[in-house]
Formats: sequence, C-alpha cells, structure tokens
Amino acid sequence: MIKVRVLALYTSLYKKSVNSQVLCMKANKIISIAIADDSPYIRKGLVFTMNTYKDIAVDIIAEDGMDLLEKIESANKLPDVCLLDISMPRMDGYETLRRIKETWPQMKVIMMSIHYNEFAIIRTFRDGASGFLPKEASPSELYTAITQSYETGLYHTEVTSQFINLALQKKSIITDLTDKEIDFLRYACLDLNYKQIAELMKVSHRTIDSYRDSLFAKLKVNSRAALAAFAIRTGIVPTIAEKK
Repeated sequence: MIKVRVLALYTSLYKKSVNSQVLCMKANKIISIAIADDSPYIRKGLVFTMNTYKDIAVDIIAEDGMDLLEKIESANKLPDVCLLDISMPRMDGYETLRRIKETWPQMKVIMMSIHYNEFAIIRTFRDGASGFLPKEASPSELYTAITQSYETGLYHTEVTSQFINLALQKKSIITDLTDKEIDFLRYACLDLNYKQIAELMKVSHRTIDSYRDSLFAKLKVNSRAALAAFAIRTGIVPTIAEKK
C-alpha cells in the first residue's frame, strides 16, 4: 500500500509542478546527469541527446544498477538527476531506485522503461522516483522531465498522473505487492518447483503457498503461468530480448 507520507509528498509536489513554468533555473547551473542502462546503444543515444543541451552534463554512465551505485559513491560530486532503466542485470531499476533514495534522498531519479504500465509507474513513484518515461520519449520531453524534476522534484505526464490519482483513490489493486512477493514472482519465472523456491528464499513451503495465494488474489489470476506473464509484462523479470 502506498504510504501516506509518500502520497502527501506527491500531492505537494504536484501542486508545485503546476506552476513550474514560472520557476527559473539557478543562474548558470549545469545539471549533472547519471545514466544507467544495460544497452550500450541506449546509453550512447542518451549521451548524444543530452550533449545537445548546454545546461546538462552527463557525468556518470553505468551499465546496471550496481555499477551506478559504485560510480556515484566514488564520484567527486553527486549527480543531480539519474536516468534509470528498470530491467538490468545484477541490480534492476527498482532496487537501484530504493538504494539511491535511502542513501541520497535529495537525488532526483527518472525511470525510463519499455514497461510503461500501472505497476511499474506506481511502484517507482512510491519509492521516490521524480518521473517515469517510456524509452521512446522524445528528446524534448526527456529534457523537460530532467529540468522539471531538478526544479520541482517531480515530472508527471497525463498517463502517470492518471495512475497516481487511481492509487490516491485506492482503486489500484496491484500496487501493494510486498518485497517477498516480488522475489517469489522472480523465482516463479524460473524452472524451479515450489520446494526449490522455498529453499532459495529460506522460508517454509507453507510460506511459499501463502505468497502464491496472495498474488493470485491481488492480481486476480489462478495459475503460475499468469504470474510469470505479469512479472514479464511489468519488468519484474526481463524478457529474453532485454537480456541481450
């Protein structure tokens, strides 16, 4: 369930963003950017795009979440805004976002993913993301997202606002998955039986059954295949194409 204080923060930032056009960038401020994406083509494209803007500098380029955290920790200065993919090896965007906000809460994070759906959007905003864009977003929209996130702490589109509003009205049924349930979803997509999953998660078989039944109820499905389909569709588990 989305925490009250996070929703209160979103509401406050939403009001600020309405007036974002009257806000001015700090004089001569260059926005420092960090990029994390496992695709070298996406990384090169983002760097090329960002280099066309005089008030943006790409200072950190990482191939996954773990690489990004290591580079931020060793950097002389912290980036102002991170552009973060969701489906990455070693450490995905969900976990990377959580760790960034725990360690550097002032840092702004914009998620970029092909998984532009309710679960991904709500979960990342819940965990502190400033914005969420599809990977096919135009350079101008990306620039606006970066500058507005830097200025106000939030960038929202019509789609993200719609999902956030649904969550605020408590109409969303898939945003309260626990971390353990998400871990179970990842294992459920592998060639493992429930006993093996229980051993890997270091819990009892009965606990695994409770995770499965809870997910069945929350997602309104009744098969492991349907759970796997949800995990892939939302980016919890990357597709084969994304792994390449």
